[in-house]
Formats: sequence, C-alpha cells, structure tokens
Amino acid sequence: MAAIAEISSIVAQISDRQTTIASAVEEQTATTTEMSRSVAEAAGGSGQIAENITGVSSAAEATTQALTQTRSAVDELSRMAAELRTTVGRFTY
Repeated sequence: MAAIAEISSIVAQISDRQTTIASAVEEQTATTTEMSRSVAEAAGGSGQIAENITGVSSAAEATTQALTQTRSAVDELSRMAAELRTTVGRFTY
C-alpha cells in the first residue's frame, strides 16, 4: 500500500511538472510570435523609411536641376542687360 501511495505521489509530481513545462512552452511560443510580429513591423517601417529617403533624394535632385536652370537664366538675363546698357549708351539725345 505504501508503495502505491509513493508511486501515486511521484506520478502527481510528474504531472505537475509536465503542466509547468507545457505552460512555459506556451508562454515562449506567444513571446516568439510577438517578437516575429515586431520584427516584421520594424522591417515594414524600415522599408517605408527607405522609400521616403528615395523620395527626398529625388526631390533634392529635381531642386538642384531647377536651381541650375535658374542660374543659367539669371546669367543670360545679366548678359542681355549689359548688352542692352551698351546699346542704349550709344544713343545720344
């Protein structure tokens, strides 16, 4: 009888430990799932940042081109103004 009681006690301890292990595995699975979700979300955010940087780079390039064209127009206008001054200076009243 004592042996059966001891075996029952050992079986109960094993059952408790299995329940504890199963709970820990379930918790680890939930943690891993959450970590995977967070990593995927971070990767999506990184992709969006990369797209934004590409957009800013394109806008900066377009601005540089526009400024270059404006500088050329200003230089041409300055040359034309000097030419006009020279031409008007030839006329006397």
